[in-house]
Amino acid sequence: MTDHRDGWALSALRIDRLVYATVVLMSVLAVYDGWADLATFAGVAAVILGPLLALSAAHLFADVLHQYAENGRPLTGAEWREQLRGQLSWFAAAVPPLVVVAVGWVSPVDVLGTIALVLWTAVITLVVLSGVAGHRAGLRGWRWWLATAAGGLIGLLVIGLQVVLKPH
Repeated sequence: MTDHRDGWALSALRIDRLVYATVVLMSVLAVYDGWADLATFAGVAAVILGPLLALSAAHLFADVLHQYAENGRPLTGAEWREQLRGQLSWFAAAVPPLVVVAVGWVSPVDVLGTIALVLWTAVITLVVLSGVAGHRAGLRGWRWWLATAAGGLIGLLVIGLQVVLKPH
């Protein structure tokens, strides 16, 4: 999965997990109501990292159970290490929102404005990930643009759900 010669910096990361983690994180951040109560950057970071930790733990558990059933035996030490390493890619999805929050923390933008920027950054992240995947798949021209736009549509769907679920 990491042998891509297309020059993209994301070549070592699992696009599927980045997309999934970004959408889950967007969903949590969009419906979370306690932003005004968070007084520290660490508190905001915990709201971002918490769902990714839960997602990683759930996938580790599911992957290990699947491998147990598939192999018909417990995992070896090397297999456990591989499983644990595989979960680290979930946390790459935290980098863009943490950067935006860090900038927002030192800027005059308020908390709700910063969270809005985080959500729009997530939409852009999905567009970039879709573009990378389309490029890797050999898509060119309008097909690549369509694949790239699909990421934006997913992001807009999540933001649209925020409007429906939290209309205030």
